[in-house]
Amino acid sequence: MRIKENENKPIKKIIGIIFIGGGSSWFQGDDEGKVAVQAAKICKADWKHLFKFEKNHVFPVNLFDASEGKHGWHCDMNMQVTCDQTDKPFPKIKTVYAAS
Repeated sequence: MRIKENENKPIKKIIGIIFIGGGSSWFQGDDEGKVAVQAAKICKADWKHLFKFEKNHVFPVNLFDASEGKHGWHCDMNMQVTCDQTDKPFPKIKTVYAAS
């Protein structure tokens, strides 16, 4: 019997946020690559009425670890992402660059 590699590991919640203009676009998931690409696609769709993006535009996606979050989260103007219930900041994993 084979055991799946990730069977004993808790699923990680990752939030990918792109800060643009006076706002942001985001996507949440458990895979860094998928989160980054989806965040880039959503950003392009959300902001295409204000900005002209070239084909294959590369977006900086800020990844945060939301695994310890209880319920809900918010982001402030200082680019800090915190849990709604505990008000503790989520640690930033890294910034990756994704094309949409």
